[in-house]
Amino acid sequence: MAFVALNLVTAFSWVGLFVGLKYAEPAIVVTFMVAVGPSATVWLNALIRKHGLPPISDIAVSALVAIIGSYMVWISASGNAGIEWGPRSSFGIFLAIIAGLSLALTNVLVKLLFDHGFSGRKVLAHRFYGTILLLLILSDHSSIVLEISQSWSAITIVALSTIVVPLLLIQEGIRRVEPFTVNMVLSTSPITTYLFQYFDSRIVPSSYTLFGNVLITAVAVCNIYFQYRRSA
Repeated sequence: MAFVALNLVTAFSWVGLFVGLKYAEPAIVVTFMVAVGPSATVWLNALIRKHGLPPISDIAVSALVAIIGSYMVWISASGNAGIEWGPRSSFGIFLAIIAGLSLALTNVLVKLLFDHGFSGRKVLAHRFYGTILLLLILSDHSSIVLEISQSWSAITIVALSTIVVPLLLIQEGIRRVEPFTVNMVLSTSPITTYLFQYFDSRIVPSSYTLFGNVLITAVAVCNIYFQYRRSA
């Protein structure tokens, strides 16, 4: 049952991310995902793995990250993001929130499977059936074979460098630490995403977005540091 749920939330997280990126600024989409993640993980981990109430510090940090996420909503809606607010921008933000919730649930379910003795390779090998099925339903069947045959080398490189290897590393992190800590580490990704946006001519650099990314990264780094100090 956990594997079925893992397939469903994995599909929602990936499809939500990819479609959300079509309608909103990448740095803001990623920020929404990581802003929702810690807040949801705190309670999902307590509910699913039955670890009792989370520490007050984790609740406080997750609330602070969620507040920063609300600031990013204002940035997008007020037209201060790197991409102009369009008729479907709110849909892109909504999908980013769904992706963030799904990612949080994914990390907790992966940890639950590890608690039951499953290996990282087995989890990774069986978690994408739902994603593949959903993408096949949503894709253009008339051109999918042609596109794969023409771009198979690029698809292979992207799949290995941005999906397979990173997910193996994330799963190994989930095995060794709590899902909340993993989500906080992932909260440092918006600032990296913002820097990569400079290679995309469609996106105008936004100081508002940069400020939000710096804030959420600072909170994540400070939280990781204090967790390390407590465990040392």
